[in-house]
Amino acid sequence: MYENWFLDYASYVILERAVPSIEDGLKPVQRRILHAMKEMDDGRYNKVANIIGQTMQYHPHGDASITDAMVNMGQKELLIDTQGNWGDIRTGIPRRRPVT
Repeated sequence: MYENWFLDYASYVILERAVPSIEDGLKPVQRRILHAMKEMDDGRYNKVANIIGQTMQYHPHGDASITDAMVNMGQKELLIDTQGNWGDIRTGIPRRRPVT
């Protein structure tokens, strides 16, 4: 019974969370970040901590996964207009949280 449950859970994680969707190429956490940013949109830059806090209303996991996904999106210049220290793809994610 545990083997079946583990396989079901592993399949869920791989298919629903780890692999980008074929419709828009986004993972669920990235989609939640964009939704939270759309709700907060007032024409000004928002701090990353505020966006993470808003996203946590929709994301059932911790803030570290939201931060990592958001930094990766910012480093790739994917739908996020960045300002400040976002690190570099070659050197990895910055140790401290970026402020936008």
